Amino acid sequence: MKRWFWTSLALFALAPAFALTPEWRDVDVNKDGKPEKVAVTNLADIAFNEQGQLAGWYIKTVRATDFKGNYDRAPNLVRAGQTLPGTLEGFTPSQREFIRREQGNPDADFIARFSDGETTLTYTIHPRFLTIDVEVQSSSPRKLVWTGIGGTDSPITKWLGQGNQEPINAGQGPAVYAGWQTQKSAGFAMFVRPQTPTPITLTQLNGAGIAEISVPAGGFGLKVYGGANELVRLSVENFYELPGVFQPNIWGQISLGLLWLLEEAHRLAGGSWILAILIVTLLIRLLMWPLMHRQFKSMAEMQKIQPLMKKIQEKYKDNKEKQQEEMMKLYQEHKINPLGGCFPLLLQMPILFLMYKIMVGYEFGQGFLWIRDLALPDPLYILPILYIVVLLASTWLSAAGNKDALRQGILINLVFAFILFSFPAGVTIYWLLSTVISVGQQWFINKQLGLPMYPAKS
Repeated sequence: MKRWFWTSLALFALAPAFALTPEWRDVDVNKDGKPEKVAVTNLADIAFNEQGQLAGWYIKTVRATDFKGNYDRAPNLVRAGQTLPGTLEGFTPSQREFIRREQGNPDADFIARFSDGETTLTYTIHPRFLTIDVEVQSSSPRKLVWTGIGGTDSPITKWLGQGNQEPINAGQGPAVYAGWQTQKSAGFAMFVRPQTPTPITLTQLNGAGIAEISVPAGGFGLKVYGGANELVRLSVENFYELPGVFQPNIWGQISLGLLWLLEEAHRLAGGSWILAILIVTLLIRLLMWPLMHRQFKSMAEMQKIQPLMKKIQEKYKDNKEKQQEEMMKLYQEHKINPLGGCFPLLLQMPILFLMYKIMVGYEFGQGFLWIRDLALPDPLYILPILYIVVLLASTWLSAAGNKDALRQGILINLVFAFILFSFPAGVTIYWLLSTVISVGQQWFINKQLGLPMYPAKS
């Protein structure tokens, strides 16, 4: 067990940091012998064929994943067996152009442009977003067919007509948006909306997931979102504001509150996400201070009466009923609730989970020192290692001189600490700061109660 633990720790510490380079690649994604042009980004890989259609839209459930050309198991929003998204009626491009706006800039836009001399179809991909811009310039009216989504046999289709507040599953005429969503809330979604407030004209949207969009002479533009069917991401991409797109549950509502708090802290911090995370951490800990104080005091009191508990266990080792009775008397005498330390500790877990859900889907566009992006894990694992050091200090204090409690605490807490190696750096910073505050609070309570700060010598 010990050898496995230290070997795992060494592998985590020595593993090379990986940073994906956004770029154009030539990959035969559909295995037809003709390579497609693929825009490789941290969030998705989008493949175009020679006709200007989307041959694949591969979503990365973990940021900066490099599929390395193997898309067989990657989540693909392009549904097999249907007309491909971006099919322009009567369009056979003779010119194709694939460029980056600023070479060497990882945030530079990808541009895919197709033209037949009369009509130009342009896609603009923003590496930090899952929404792409689609523009059609044509001297004559055209029809653009858009389909979605893959990964499900019966996606939920949504069509919001102009002037309506609730979408229906099919329709035609002027529309605010058309959408496709997987049945599972944790799945994927695709939405099409105009770049301007002017509604798009859908001549058809049916349950099979096929939308026909009228392109007037002169052209128009669309914004197309393709990614997680998830509250935070849809909010980042400015699609959550559309009626009927997403209905959050209670955890979603709390996430929205935390997201609002984080963004307000970012504004007050002058645009620094690190300071924003610090402000939010302090506010959360301030709100939880009374509960956490009760937890740490209960834990410290339990450690203080450990010698008395051991005497009762030894005295009544053959009479469990009497042992429990005497234990309850001991708790009442010292005014201790043996479960008092559990609830506040459990309360922190949902908050950590929600912070993870927010930060893994948020677009910070900012790093910190050696960290390139707060939404990505620490590439050098410095933050998780710092957390382990702080966690050991917390375990040392909570044990209050009890060797058995110290050993158990170290084993349990270090197993949990390994999870942070894959967490976004922003989450790790939040949890690290929160734990540092806990250590200070714990030390203060231990000192007040006169508990030992180190295990007694045998």
